[in-house]
Amino acid sequence: MRRFLIAVVMALICSYASAQLTEQQQIQKLNLVYQQIRNNYVDDVPLEPLVEEAIIATLKELDPHSQYLSKEDMAALQTRVRGEFAGIGIRYIVHNDTLVVRSTIENSPASRAGIRPNDRIISADYKDITSINADSISTILRGEAGSNLRLVVVRRGESNHREINLKRDYVESSAINSSYRIGDVGYIAISAFSKPMPLDFYAAYKALGDIRSLIIDLRNNSGGAISSAIDLSSLFLKKGDLIVTTEGKTSQKAFHKTQDRITIDIPIVVIINENSASASEIFAGAIQDHDRGVIIGHTSYGKGLVQRVIELKDGSGITLTIARYKTPSGRVIQRPYEMGNEEKYMRDSVRFQHPDSIPHDETLIFTTLKRGRKVYGGGGITPDIYIDTNNLELSEYLYGFHSEALFDHAIIDYMDSINAESLREQYPTYETFDKEYTLDGNALEIFCHYAKIEGCTITPRDKEYIELMLRASIAEELYGSNARHYIYGNHLDPMIKRGVEIAQQK
Repeated sequence: MRRFLIAVVMALICSYASAQLTEQQQIQKLNLVYQQIRNNYVDDVPLEPLVEEAIIATLKELDPHSQYLSKEDMAALQTRVRGEFAGIGIRYIVHNDTLVVRSTIENSPASRAGIRPNDRIISADYKDITSINADSISTILRGEAGSNLRLVVVRRGESNHREINLKRDYVESSAINSSYRIGDVGYIAISAFSKPMPLDFYAAYKALGDIRSLIIDLRNNSGGAISSAIDLSSLFLKKGDLIVTTEGKTSQKAFHKTQDRITIDIPIVVIINENSASASEIFAGAIQDHDRGVIIGHTSYGKGLVQRVIELKDGSGITLTIARYKTPSGRVIQRPYEMGNEEKYMRDSVRFQHPDSIPHDETLIFTTLKRGRKVYGGGGITPDIYIDTNNLELSEYLYGFHSEALFDHAIIDYMDSINAESLREQYPTYETFDKEYTLDGNALEIFCHYAKIEGCTITPRDKEYIELMLRASIAEELYGSNARHYIYGNHLDPMIKRGVEIAQQK
């Protein structure tokens, strides 16, 4: 019955496309139906879920990116854009029914209180948190900014428990995934275009020291604030250069240009893939159109629609598409879609293909603004250099190891069995660790135990991958997350390897 009512409501909402009524009359018609249901229907029907589902269904008839946001979705969106949340600032895993800290966010309540990787938190506010699920733990650790939290911590090598009192605070979750040097080439990976990101990026760049070129990794970066894309682009382009144009039905065409900013004047390589979207594509498109750097990887996602977030009175909201993005050369970033056919849009796999295998519409071929190179419109940013990774795909069971966090579980047990300080003294930097450290066979045995691999009977290729991931995980324990990214990128990531080759030629 409820589905029938929703169908009736939806039919009325969408009827304006064929009926000869004015928009005002359509709204009056819809209100009348709701009044009839409320006043005369045989059973009591709560209107709130009907209205909510009608809104959801209506927005699905539009483009793939206009959508309804519940109160929780709205709060999560605002947190993501701000790049902060109220909590204590740890990454953790539930290991053998116990919360084990994997890392702490710099300058967070946890790091200021002296919490370390591999600490076990067994109690929060006098409540035993062993043997409870990860979602419940997250709810306990997060709370109002300024609220107190009492933790009981077990530290490796200590017989007595530690009691730690701290205050929850807004934690800035940095959008800089990693940053390090490979010789005189810098590397910075950006996970999202949060509002603080450009400042964090510049700080990471300065911390790299004297480098001759820079790799910017935007893979799997789904975007964020357009202002951050403009600010990041402004670090690399000349004053007055066009970054992106927005065009809508009711809004005037807007030209976003660089301002007078500190410019990073070294060669750059930008890595994108099929999941780089929105603000990532604005940045990559501006760099490509101005011939400012080399774009490598895979064709990007193709999300070039401007959404306005509209908050409703009950705290929920909608994201409504109001305009389209265009790159400086005039390319539309958004890939084609059919109104109301989100399923087909999500199945579209063109961006996974080699650009040479895709027929290009001659009317959608553009040229860059300085060198006149050919670049392609029609959806997404096509890389200057395509990197084929098909022959490097992980086997299904290796993917399973990651999804089940088996490397984390194995390394927790392994680090409990060794003297970490001695290892740090022997290898003072992660670069020396990478060059000189030989994996202890005990680490592989522990991993095989968790992975249920009898006698570690695995193929040479899979064994090489597992051993390298264990080395990277040990390095993260000793030196932080940059070490894991450094080792993985140096040995396993073909896009980073090719990016370094290109950067060194500049």
